[in-house]
Order: sequence, then C-alpha cells, then structure tokens
Amino acid sequence: MFKIGQDAIKHHKTINKESEKIRKNQSTMRGPVAISILLSTTPPNSLTNALESNDYRSPQLLSSNTAVCTANQARTSTCEVELDVPASCLDSSSTSSCPIVFFFHGAGGTNSGFNRNSDVHSNSFIGVYPQGEDGWNTGPKSSHSCVWDDFSCTSDPDEGAFIASIISELRLIGANGNVYLIGNSNGAALAHRLAANAGSGDLPIKGIVTKVTQLLASPTRNGPGVLNYNQPTSGGPAVSVLNLMGMADGLIRYEGGSSSVFGGDENFQLMGALDSMAFWASHNGCTGASTPAITNWVNFTNNANPGGSEATFYEYGGCPE
Repeated sequence: MFKIGQDAIKHHKTINKESEKIRKNQSTMRGPVAISILLSTTPPNSLTNALESNDYRSPQLLSSNTAVCTANQARTSTCEVELDVPASCLDSSSTSSCPIVFFFHGAGGTNSGFNRNSDVHSNSFIGVYPQGEDGWNTGPKSSHSCVWDDFSCTSDPDEGAFIASIISELRLIGANGNVYLIGNSNGAALAHRLAANAGSGDLPIKGIVTKVTQLLASPTRNGPGVLNYNQPTSGGPAVSVLNLMGMADGLIRYEGGSSSVFGGDENFQLMGALDSMAFWASHNGCTGASTPAITNWVNFTNNANPGGSEATFYEYGGCPE
C-alpha cells in the first residue's frame, strides 16, 4: 500500500486541476511503481528573442541565445534548458499567460524525455526542461568542491540562482503565467528547496508536485548562494503542494531520517512524509494542518501496476485562497 499526501491549500484556483493533469502523466515511485523513460530523437530548435510556439516534440533551446548556462556558476557543457511552448499558449501580442511548469529529472537522469511525456501541448502549459549537473545540488555529492555549509562557494552549482535566471529570461520574452514545479526524487528535492525560497521576485512559485521525497528537517540551509533554505520561512508566500510517497522505499524512507543519498552525512535528516506535509500546511496557514482529511483505499494505476493498486490520500484543508 502507498500513502499519498496533499496540501490542498488552493492558493491558486487552477493548481488542483493542473497538478492532477501533471500527476497522471508523470507518476513514479520506488518499490512496486516505476515509469518508462521515453527519449526523443528530435533536436531542439533555437530560440529567438520573442516568445514563439513550437511543435510537439520539437522544443526550443532557451540556453542557446541567453546566458542562463554561461552566467551561472559551475555549469558545464551539459547545461541545457529546453522550452516547450504550445501554439495555444500564444496570444496576439506573442505573450502568454499560460501556466509555466518546470520539470526536474532525478539524479543520474536527463531532460531528454520530457518533450515527449510532459503533455504540455494537450493541456496548454508552457514546459521548461532544465538539465542538471550530476543531478541537482540539494545535498552533499562526491562531485562537489566545497563543504555543504560554505554558502559563499563559487565552484558548485547554485540551483536557486540558476532557476531564478531562467524565470527572469521567460518574463523578458513574454511568458507571464504562474510558475509551477514538478520533480522526481532528486528533482523533487529541488522543487521543495525552490518552493521553500519562493517569493514574488526571484522565485514566484505558486505550486509544486513532488514524487519520492519530502522536506529536509536539517540542516536549515546548504549549498552556495542565498536561495538555499531547506524549509519555508515565516513571511514567505503560500505554495500549493501535492506529494507522492512510497511506504516501501528503502532509500528515501516514508518515516524520514538519514539516507545514503547524502553520502553518510548525518547532518542531513529528512522529515517524515506526513510531518513534511503538515509543515507546509502550517506555513500556508491551513486550519487543518494537524488534522488532515483521510481517504483510504484510493485506487490508482501506473506503468508498474496497470491493474490498479491502493493508496491513502491525506488532504489538508482550511487553507487561504
């Protein structure tokens, strides 16, 4: 059995609909659940200085004529940012109010399959598919040059600055919609991290969908820069959260605690899955933060369980609009 937690704060009226569409096309958890990775063979197109649409499976390269890779620290030649804009998202002035959805791959993964399986063209989202450097810098890695609490480090990736620069470029070319994030495993850790640092300026994030990880209980912050806090802080904006966790996951455990993904560093401790959701609900001002509504025996299907399986659904209510 799996348990699914959701913070249904409804901060933005469309997030539940958008999150559900994304979830149906991107569900993956460790244990009995898996996903088939489909790789595209269609090369991305170059991007002009104005927002343009592209065909399905033919994304543009935001990184080809902007400084999102070259101006951000510790980005190598593998750095790439694909931009996927359906024709339905462009208005008469070549701007867009469509939701902007970032898709983050897991550690060891790539961005190469998202242009086929993100489903943004069917649902009128703008898709953004960045490529990480050895995954994403959300905790200790053997490839890092600096210790985790060297916030002035310039030799390791600053993920907050990287994503903020992408959003800035999108605004400059006329993509004005609300920003959402979806990530799996290491990519989900990045989504939590970015949402914890959300604000109206650099990271105007409205909602996240996270699969196979929860918030860190400690440390408070790690890695380079200033957008590196691991828990949302007082005064930050509300962020809608849909979190999916597998109870049998031995790497990112449902009950939280340490994990081998942190290389044995005991400074890094995960919250329990429900503790993480309660933390978000409390941050968002939800009156139901300590008493989620529980629905048992929720049926769901995915690639590994085409006949269906069962989950428990937690919904945190009483949240501000």
